[in-house]
Amino acid sequence: MKKAVLFALIILVIGILMTAGCIQSKLPPSTQQNQSNQTSTVVPRLLNGTLNVSTGGYDANVTLYVDDTRVGEILPGKPFKMSIREGRHIVKVCLSTACEQIDVEIKNSITSAVDFGDLLIRNIPNGRLGVSIGDYIGKVNVSIDDNQVGEIFPGKQFNISVKEGLHTVKVNTGGLTEQQDVVIKSGKETVVDFGKQLKTNVTQGRLRITIGGFIADNLPVYLDDISIGNVSQSKPLDMMVVEGTHVVRVCANAKCKNESVDIRFAKQSLLDYSEWLKKEVEFINPTVRIVYSSLNGNYVAYNVEWINPTPHDVTITTTIGVGYSYIESASRIRRNDFARVQLNKYVNANSRTTQPNTLSLSGGSNIMASEPVILDMTYQ
Repeated sequence: MKKAVLFALIILVIGILMTAGCIQSKLPPSTQQNQSNQTSTVVPRLLNGTLNVSTGGYDANVTLYVDDTRVGEILPGKPFKMSIREGRHIVKVCLSTACEQIDVEIKNSITSAVDFGDLLIRNIPNGRLGVSIGDYIGKVNVSIDDNQVGEIFPGKQFNISVKEGLHTVKVNTGGLTEQQDVVIKSGKETVVDFGKQLKTNVTQGRLRITIGGFIADNLPVYLDDISIGNVSQSKPLDMMVVEGTHVVRVCANAKCKNESVDIRFAKQSLLDYSEWLKKEVEFINPTVRIVYSSLNGNYVAYNVEWINPTPHDVTITTTIGVGYSYIESASRIRRNDFARVQLNKYVNANSRTTQPNTLSLSGGSNIMASEPVILDMTYQ
């Protein structure tokens, strides 16, 4: 009896083990592998807050840095707004080499504000410095205390706010450097003009630019991409230019012409753009002209060409007239008369279009007419 019970238990255990093996073998292999190899990765979400930085009543542009990275400039009276990641940051503003900084704690979805006004006024008092080069023609780099701060162009004074105290101002052009020490006082403007020094110490030659007999006024002129004035039919442009090779550009609306010129000391160079203007430009200002006309009984058929060579859309208004004569029906006497009409046309920039028109001639028979003429023309 005991042997029978033991045998039955052994059979039961074997059956359970075989069933479990079959169930395990039916699981998809990919599911088993994923369950054994899968790991959980959490991607952190970046949290940002807003930071406003201002300089109160401080009268100077300052450079803004966050964690020693330059992010922009703050103008007087105009706060600088930015989005910045949550956490602690060092916010710094600098005027030239003088700086002030503040630690700021940024919180998610909260606006933090920092005003450097009082610190700047107390620790970095400043004054205005103006640097000019008179009528010297050329691009000039300007530095303050050996830090380049910008470029000076002919006829335009370079202005900057500088920390109060003694500074060295330098200008450099073509390898020549001129310098001058200045004392900057808070709330005051100091002006330095290097024009006389540059003209005296830089070797120059004379250059004349002309457009000959071409009818045009105030065409812009550029020397090495620097605007140096205008040239007109009756007014050539004369100037002293640094010795060496330069590129001169004259523009008539959308068209420009570059010419290379070699400037030499005590020698005058001449550039005449008249032939190019006559060949390539034709018209400087918006205009109209009659390109065809014919007399057909008691009316004149004509075509008007509307021309706009400028880079701006314009509306052109013109009056067209025709002189004619006719035989009066009652007296059979030939009478003279004049017909006119006013036309308006919107013309796109740098384009031209032709428009057919007719002008009635009334009064009698056997009409004889002259060619249509432009009486006046305006544009806006």
